[in-house]
Amino acid sequence: MESYLFFSLLTVSCVYFIYMVYRRICYIRLGRPVEHTGRPLQRWKYFAANVLGQKKIRRDPLFGLYHTFIMYGFVLLLPGIPSMISERFLHTGLPFVANNAPYLFIKDLFIALVMVGIIGCLLRRTISKPEWLKNDTEAIGLLLLIVTVVSIEALYHGANLASQPGGGTLWPAPLAGALSGLFINKPAEATGTAASIFWWAHFLAIFSLLWIIPNSKHLHLVFAPFNTYWHSLEPKGAIKKTDLDGGDGKTFGVNQMEDLTWKQLLEAYACTKCGRCNDQCPAFQSGEPVKPKPLQGRLRKHIEERAPLVLMQRSRRGIKQVASGQAQAVLKKKIAGNVFKKDFIWGCAMCGSCEEACPVSVEHTPKIIEMRRYLVLAKKDFPDEMRRYFANVEAFGNPWGVNRNDCTGWLESFGANAVAGSNGAEYVFFAGCAASFDARAGRVAAALINIMKEAGVSFATLGADEWCCGETARRMGNETLFQQIAQNNIRKWQELGVRKMITACPHCYNTLKNEYPQFGGNCEVIHHSVLLAGLLTEGRLKPAINNNLTVTYHDACYLGRYNGIYREPREILSALPGVRLVEMQRKESCSFCCGAGGGRFWTKAGEENLIAANRVQQVIDTGASLLCTTCPYCKMLMEETLASQERQGQIQVLDIAEVLAMSM
Repeated sequence: MESYLFFSLLTVSCVYFIYMVYRRICYIRLGRPVEHTGRPLQRWKYFAANVLGQKKIRRDPLFGLYHTFIMYGFVLLLPGIPSMISERFLHTGLPFVANNAPYLFIKDLFIALVMVGIIGCLLRRTISKPEWLKNDTEAIGLLLLIVTVVSIEALYHGANLASQPGGGTLWPAPLAGALSGLFINKPAEATGTAASIFWWAHFLAIFSLLWIIPNSKHLHLVFAPFNTYWHSLEPKGAIKKTDLDGGDGKTFGVNQMEDLTWKQLLEAYACTKCGRCNDQCPAFQSGEPVKPKPLQGRLRKHIEERAPLVLMQRSRRGIKQVASGQAQAVLKKKIAGNVFKKDFIWGCAMCGSCEEACPVSVEHTPKIIEMRRYLVLAKKDFPDEMRRYFANVEAFGNPWGVNRNDCTGWLESFGANAVAGSNGAEYVFFAGCAASFDARAGRVAAALINIMKEAGVSFATLGADEWCCGETARRMGNETLFQQIAQNNIRKWQELGVRKMITACPHCYNTLKNEYPQFGGNCEVIHHSVLLAGLLTEGRLKPAINNNLTVTYHDACYLGRYNGIYREPREILSALPGVRLVEMQRKESCSFCCGAGGGRFWTKAGEENLIAANRVQQVIDTGASLLCTTCPYCKMLMEETLASQERQGQIQVLDIAEVLAMSM
């Protein structure tokens, strides 16, 4: 009777768990096809670092240790489960498990470590809780259930050990041996009864997990490892190309759940809902209506509502079942506008902080880009500021709406009058729109030109042939305009024989380096900070003037987080006489965005940019008198924010080239 009851419960629980996972797989498969299987060696390396090595979790060393104890504890305790079943009903354990001294020791060790990990996690949620971590009954209840599973298992092994001839022992199972002391010298019948109670309690707790996990955020235990393995191997800063010929018959961007790829639907189930993305998101941290965590939570809720109806629609028997008003309301819901509000969609700065923080490699920004593409290309529903931006870029090749033939004189005034293709120069200096049309960014270009001339760098410019790279148009969702610009630029550069480009703008750098190759543009692209660091190392530049400055450096998102350039700007600053570098708390891969990216420099012009105000306060907190950056948009926005706070006299904002020029 006991075996019948046990195996009935085991079968029902396992079938339920497998069925619920299978249903989610069916939901995920409703997404568009996308290839995520190439380059397996790279994927396994990433998997090893981030799943087996818990790389991102270990950014918080103590919690990372707790989480590692729990994860590896469960993995290493799994072989003991069938062995316990075999001991109960076949009166013998599994070979290499039940009587294997090394495994018995490891099992006891990790039972103890799982307990330590659970206690640590509970203390973290109650005593030293980070602001981003939200407590709920589900999270705490599951932690208590896990500690129940392992502690009862330890008690079972202790009672079982005490009932054996000779009583308990501390080796090779020290924890079980110690707990067996609770049962030694007790009547054999009482010890056996206790062991039976512990055995049943242990498995009832496990069966509970099989019912709870599929209906909770802990379903990430199933899907997160796969999501990590299938993460994008494209450059971090590259947005996926969209086929604009409409050959696949789909609406541009994301209009409904099925417009997302299967990988993007998978991410909704891989998400742990931990809140690390909120903790790193500069918009959320600054009080703006952008919150990356619900991006996956709301999507998962929408999938749970819509996917069963879509599956029924696709089956003959289900046609009548989706005829109700409630079902039709769910089917009419749009991703952009209904599930996610426009303030959220347009408010994102595309800085990548959320993706950098995510421990399971969820990719947030591609979904937002797809929603923007739908609003811009399909629905024509976007802010007036963006409409003006698109019109200016399309008509004049720059967002300022200025005729480029009228603004090439500044290049000549600095001696940069050689045009690409005319003198066989090694590099082309791609100034970018900001440097061409804004005096503040123009001073950066002037400093860089003078430095390159002094170092003997052979360079030319594109003159009137330099058009906007299209980066902001693409991130605003106007893929049509971006592709038109990119293809025209590439065609012109190929005619001129351009092979190497220097740019002082991380946005241009990222787009030219990581996205233009999608269209056949394969120039070598160098950011000016890398060029200048190389010139210093080679001895072609010799800074000698001591300016006695306390400097803090702001990592631009598109240079640092997206392209991994952190070292070179700091090398330049450390090479300058009298410059003392003081770092902000949020730096390098965890740097805090200035708030200009994703088109916000244009859509929020004239408004208070809360992200920029927050970053300026972080600058002030360092006590530095000079803020150094490597991005014209960061520079301009930080200057504007300081001016609005009447602090422009307190802190100067300069590009790395300007700081270097001061020491020459």
